[in-house]
Amino acid sequence: MSQFFLNASSNNNLKTMTDAKRSLESKDPEPVAKALAGTLEPLALNHRPRNKRQKVQGPPPPVSKRPRQCHFLQLSKNKYCSLTTKLGNKFCGEHSMHEPSATSVSNDGVEKTTESSDGQIIRKRIPCPFDPSHTAWADDLKSHLYKCNARPKDAPAHFSKDINLSLPDPTKSIEIDETNAEIGSTELAPANGAVKADILATLSQEQLLSLIKKIQDLYTKYVPEIRTVILDHPALDERKKIVKNIKHAHQQASLLGHMKRLDMLDNPNTCYVEFGAGRGELSNYLKVAVDDHGTATFLLIDRTPSRNKFDNAILGLEEIKSLVKRYTMDIKDLALADVPELRKDVTATQRTPPMKNTSPGEKIEKSEIQDGAEYIEKKPVVAISKHLCGGATDLTLKCLANYQQSERKHSSQPSPVKGVLIALCCHQLCRHYMYPNQGFLEEIGISADEFVYLTRMSSWAVCVNQTKSEKSDTTAISSVDNLDISTDSNLACEDDHRIEADSELEKLSSHIPTMDSHARERLGQQCKRLLDIGRVRYLKENGFDAELVYYVDQETSLENLALMAVPNNE
Repeated sequence: MSQFFLNASSNNNLKTMTDAKRSLESKDPEPVAKALAGTLEPLALNHRPRNKRQKVQGPPPPVSKRPRQCHFLQLSKNKYCSLTTKLGNKFCGEHSMHEPSATSVSNDGVEKTTESSDGQIIRKRIPCPFDPSHTAWADDLKSHLYKCNARPKDAPAHFSKDINLSLPDPTKSIEIDETNAEIGSTELAPANGAVKADILATLSQEQLLSLIKKIQDLYTKYVPEIRTVILDHPALDERKKIVKNIKHAHQQASLLGHMKRLDMLDNPNTCYVEFGAGRGELSNYLKVAVDDHGTATFLLIDRTPSRNKFDNAILGLEEIKSLVKRYTMDIKDLALADVPELRKDVTATQRTPPMKNTSPGEKIEKSEIQDGAEYIEKKPVVAISKHLCGGATDLTLKCLANYQQSERKHSSQPSPVKGVLIALCCHQLCRHYMYPNQGFLEEIGISADEFVYLTRMSSWAVCVNQTKSEKSDTTAISSVDNLDISTDSNLACEDDHRIEADSELEKLSSHIPTMDSHARERLGQQCKRLLDIGRVRYLKENGFDAELVYYVDQETSLENLALMAVPNNE
């Protein structure tokens, strides 16, 4: 401590002597005297002179006397706009909306803005509809919207609004205006097709028991026995050796094994479309299984962007890279027939041909493009997905059916879709207007309201009480998931649904006192299978041989059912 004070004292003395020397050189005796007396204070080492003074917001300045200067006061700068005005105006073109004016209607019904003083017609500026931070002339708005930098980009050819919905979207009936523009999503959720968590509690005991009996009878009548086929594939052998949580690897290996069993890996020129791709992990191991040498195409579809994507890994390490394309969009708007990467003449080296230029108001008609030119053959398509939630599966099936119908008009191929393999999950997220087989719902007598109850009860399939070992295993897996980025969100998804279902069952305990946890789980499974059988029948109606298969056991995943289909070539 004494050494510290000694050094500090030495530094002060050195500083004092330096100042004294400067004073001698400047011939100023006062600092010299202070230095010799030891009373000259050393300068602060961290001193930084403040050149900028704090701005004090004062009263607005008087209007400039410069002729024809804009009278708009910029509050942030406390000064007037420096732009020049038109003769007779007080404001420049950018701020002319503040010009004192009145609106009148001429004899021809055209609304005009006139100067309040002498009635002279002036041009009026309004906020740009694309970006209200700037303005545009009201009478020249169409021209401005065409060249505005804030203009939204034109929709690509493969975007077709709501093309894969089975029924009109109920959200379209909600018109957002000034009366409900600030209503939160919670209030609008029921009208948007979302399902309240406690909706079953609105049913009386008689209504609930009657619905349960109806579901059980329909299950017995329509759902056949589902076989269990657990397969493996060597593409995941290395993966199983290096990860602690091998449940996902087992699922992926079994799915690839089924793809091999159904001859979905034979054609190296196939376009593999992964719906709900996320990071594209399934496509990554599919790339290893196919051994395409760069000839296959991988199309990744997901509604939201993802981090730690496998897109670059799917390209491959060979000189010839595979064609990998990711589309961030909703499946409900995907017109698969207009995706350019499906064309045989589009490869990793030969990219998408340019589209014709259009004005902002002009819409590209897809039928016009195809009919106006020679039809180009498409690559065979195989659709895959691992744990595609709820309505996304229904939208995918509708998307594939629409693609089948579109291609059969131009192509001699019996079926452009060579395979479908979707690991199913989250039936409680299904929506009635998305479900593809509306005819099946009519056949079994399930109304739109009953469909909502059916989907809610499907969550009971994952609410069975866990044993201590299962709970500890889930906890261990959750901690591993935080470290291993290769896992997906399926386990967390199951846990969330289990919590929701348990909370709902507590409210219904007085309605169904005789049902234990295993009976409720079985009822949830029956609800799921009814929805899945409707999907199978929909694929069969569109020219596929389809089936449901348990591809892993329930210890690996509670959502262990896959929908598989290949064309029947009839």
